[in-house]
Amino acid sequence: MKYAIIKDGKVVNTVLADPEFAASQGWIECTEEAGIDWDYDGTSFIDNRPPFVAPTEPTEPTREELLAQLQALSQQIQALT
Repeated sequence: MKYAIIKDGKVVNTVLADPEFAASQGWIECTEEAGIDWDYDGTSFIDNRPPFVAPTEPTEPTREELLAQLQALSQQIQALT
């Protein structure tokens, strides 16, 4: 059976154990889906984790952005001389 170790209403770990040992530890039986960082309200497990957002690929700078960067660098170089 799968059990959740709960601390302050959050699942901090899940373990496989026999029912008697889990009960002696105060672990709560949970579904296969429940996992670390899920909430536990005393009766139910709730997945309140933020949704995964895949990183986006950087976009190529526009011509205008490159020219602005070039102008800023030119000004910095002129300030040094």
